Amino acid sequence: MLTEQFLAHSILISSLFFMLGIFIAFQVVFNSLKKILILKQIHFNEYTLRSILGIIYILVLLFSMQVSISNRQSIWAFVNFQLIAVIFYAVILSVPTKYHLFIPIVLVFMVFNSAITNWKSWCAALVLIIFYKSLNYIKTHIKDIFPFWSYLLTSVFFGAIYWFFMKLKFSFSYQVLFQQIGYLIVLELFTFGYMAVQFADLESRTALFQDATHDRLTKAYNYDAFDIDFRSLFKLHKQSNIDITMMMFDIDYFKKVNDTYGHLAGDKILQHVVEIVQDVINNNDKRIKLYRTGGEEFNILFPDYHLKDTKKIVNAIFEAISDSQTKFNGTNIHLSISVGVSEIDPEDGSTNDFYSRVDKALYHSKRHGRGEITVV
Repeated sequence: MLTEQFLAHSILISSLFFMLGIFIAFQVVFNSLKKILILKQIHFNEYTLRSILGIIYILVLLFSMQVSISNRQSIWAFVNFQLIAVIFYAVILSVPTKYHLFIPIVLVFMVFNSAITNWKSWCAALVLIIFYKSLNYIKTHIKDIFPFWSYLLTSVFFGAIYWFFMKLKFSFSYQVLFQQIGYLIVLELFTFGYMAVQFADLESRTALFQDATHDRLTKAYNYDAFDIDFRSLFKLHKQSNIDITMMMFDIDYFKKVNDTYGHLAGDKILQHVVEIVQDVINNNDKRIKLYRTGGEEFNILFPDYHLKDTKKIVNAIFEAISDSQTKFNGTNIHLSISVGVSEIDPEDGSTNDFYSRVDKALYHSKRHGRGEITVV
């Protein structure tokens, strides 16, 4: 009896390290693939890449484990890993519910396990689907950064039901059932504890990054972020000849607004302008970034854009701001901007050459009546 208990506890400890290894290995694979795509200059959506890679990763592990335990009596690791896999897919990958994906996966597992006619297996599969849906509901409806207890209690509840159907299917004793549920609770505590630490660390790093790269007032990217991105894109242009277009604009008569209505009015105008511009960007291409590089001066970088390709977006920004007004203390303050736009030239020897050309275009607009777009 002592030997059996020692063996069971050893398996649990090994499983904890196994789970940790799975999480770390996935992050290593994901980061490596990201670096490869970046080096090859392949554009990708990080969220989509993570989701697709995660699905493949989990399915490969599940099928590998299934093969490794086929024709064996002990299925503890595989059963618990199914439950952890659902947690990984719903909580870590944050993939929205897509029920049509469950159908082929469930059918393949049923055929693989010769359980296509076993009602207990179908009930267990239904439990996993409802479990997955519940985790997604928690993620979208509970506003905590990481709702640890909601996740844990939900996972224990569905895990116990899932193990009950496993008991019916494999006819092991209630002692084994309660033992496995206990082990599952330990694994879930470990899993959600690990995730909570990661989320807390991510929140801290995100806050630091936000402070370092964003303007506190408008939430647009700041000059430091602009300088880093601009130099990086310029270097990429020299290496791979990618196209870059820059738009620079000033809010017209901004000093007069501050002198007339006060700095609070000026702050509100800056925030309003950023909201307008960001809406236009989000509706067109989220790769484009807006930077507040001075008091009322802003820059927009268009990576992989020829000058002619930016015309629609530049005009949309110009018109959206020109048609807007900011209300302050009952007064409507009409807005307009002066704009300079230019594309990088192969002859540009430094970032200053490119920047100066855009800057001159902006000042041409300002000297010729403001409320204009100058393209050079």
